[in-house]
Amino acid sequence: MPPRRRKPTTTARTVAAGKSAAARKFKQSAGAASKTTASKTTASKSSGATAKRRPTTRKKAVRKTASPDLRMPDPGERVWVLDVPFEDRALASASGARWHPGPRVFAYYGTELPDGLASFESMPYSLQRWVEDDANEEWREEVVHERSMTPRETQLESVRRQLGAMENGFPYFAQMDSTGLGKTLAVCEAVRQMKDPSIGTVLVVAPKGALPGWRRTIADSEADVDPADRKRWLLVTYQSTKKLLTVPEDTDLGKRKKTQNKRTITLGELRFDIDVVIADESHALMNIESQQSQILWRYQEAARAVVWMSATPGYQPMHFAYMARAIELSRGDGQIIGDEDALGYAVTTKWAAFLQDAGFALKEGKATTGLKTWRWEPEDAARRERDIGTIHRWLAGGAVPWSISRPSPPTPREPLGQELTAAQKRLYNSAWIDYRKELGLPLWRTSGGKRVLQKNPSTRAATLRFRQKCSYLRIPSTADQVRSWVRDGNQVFVSMFYRESVAALAETLREEGLDVAVVDGSMSSPEQEVQIRRFQTGASRVIVSTTTSAINLHTNELLLPDTHRASSQASLPSVSTSAPRVTLIHDPRWTPIDIRQIEGRANRIDKDHQHTTSTCYYGYAEGTVEEEMVLTGIERIADLGSIVGQSDLIDPEAFLAARAERA
Repeated sequence: MPPRRRKPTTTARTVAAGKSAAARKFKQSAGAASKTTASKTTASKSSGATAKRRPTTRKKAVRKTASPDLRMPDPGERVWVLDVPFEDRALASASGARWHPGPRVFAYYGTELPDGLASFESMPYSLQRWVEDDANEEWREEVVHERSMTPRETQLESVRRQLGAMENGFPYFAQMDSTGLGKTLAVCEAVRQMKDPSIGTVLVVAPKGALPGWRRTIADSEADVDPADRKRWLLVTYQSTKKLLTVPEDTDLGKRKKTQNKRTITLGELRFDIDVVIADESHALMNIESQQSQILWRYQEAARAVVWMSATPGYQPMHFAYMARAIELSRGDGQIIGDEDALGYAVTTKWAAFLQDAGFALKEGKATTGLKTWRWEPEDAARRERDIGTIHRWLAGGAVPWSISRPSPPTPREPLGQELTAAQKRLYNSAWIDYRKELGLPLWRTSGGKRVLQKNPSTRAATLRFRQKCSYLRIPSTADQVRSWVRDGNQVFVSMFYRESVAALAETLREEGLDVAVVDGSMSSPEQEVQIRRFQTGASRVIVSTTTSAINLHTNELLLPDTHRASSQASLPSVSTSAPRVTLIHDPRWTPIDIRQIEGRANRIDKDHQHTTSTCYYGYAEGTVEEEMVLTGIERIADLGSIVGQSDLIDPEAFLAARAERA
């Protein structure tokens, strides 16, 4: 094992199961419930009831026991921990891999990895690679070479501010630069320059599509660092955060999946000892009560430093509960969370109470579960501006600067209203089943592995169905517009929301002879990489995607090595085409976070540190629910810009004027 200046094994428990405050409360409540049940039983016996009931004996659930760690390899062999997709588990088992329920991984013990398992080999910095290295007690061979990415001055300014906050005892940092300004490289450079020898492990939680870029940036930022001085990185997606916890074998998790998840989050142990926690696209934590937010909150509480990265951290006050610790420390005026081990709904309650005490326009409600809820509803523009301005001061103020937010060049925006024909309007207003019958769309859908007949939507789902109708009915006019842009020498990025519409638009364009790349959330990261490379190299002039973040589609981009080519040229860096990019938001979004992320896919900094721009067209059907969505989204983008200190992010009046001119 290389003589690194870090802990010999970092797969260590930091908070023992059942010993946190939350766990103690859970056990106390469970004990109280059992006492109540016992008292009720005693009372019923003493009442002198004559009816005799047959005693019921329930079979106790047998809990499988499994070691949470892999066994050590025998002398002369090593272990490979594999990344096996669910659909390929049978193939991996047939090739000699075995499932280990403790660490929940596929592993192969031997001297060489068989060819049938080579495609499942773990990726650098992945959870599988981490577990593999710990089991083998050694890291793979590492080399030192020159770096290919040099941070710009704007990125170095971010590094200085982040390190300055840490030096002044402030362990939190919010990187809120606009999309395309190089947040990933700036944060990696800051971690590289952390000189504290006790900081050795880094956890990055990011969307699936962002992992390839993180791997490349991490490897390059540490390329010229001695292997003994390199940090140990762990990359996981938000959907995989549950793997960061382990549950003791003697813990009863209950039968329902929801109950199991809740108790795992509360009673489970932190599986890894992490010094620095980085949340990429941290707006995924706005719902502090979600599973991924609660798990990451526990890691943040145990870490030495926390970094939140997002150009769109939130657009209303209740969204910033995940930054409560930083705001509490920055204000230095009273507690928000305090010293309690609050988690999930408890954090929401404390954050809402804090905002109400600060005079925010919060309205209380009640969920179907009976729990109290809160909504931000300012009664006028002045109150709205006051609340947003207060959030901005909390993020940007304080004795120690702990955030940075700089705008990218203005995004050219154009409304693209499309008229529905008389026949399309009739379909738009028709019942859902009649609409699908007339268009020849499937009347059956798959639910839980079974075919289920489509139903007319409830009142709550009606708006969604109207949006889905508009999306499909506008495909012919969108296809005509895309073809026109391609004929003018552009490459076109079309953002869509519904996979059914994606398939229909791609088929329509291909019938006209256009090569179309498609990216959606159901695809694996390697599959997405292939499609994006086709667009960036010009093999496809159009890309249609449901993914709103973590993909780069701009001109003059330094591309990742093409691992899918067998030639010697595969490892050489290549550059994306210089053809102008056009962005079309075919399906409007309610949230400004999605809108800004979509706009930033082709509006970025290129490899020569120059700004690239892509005109963004907002598509909608005139006189429908989509028109309202576009106007609401524009208003919320303005709120988002004010919160992060970018008041000129958008000019709603100019957009409305352009819309009126086109009309």
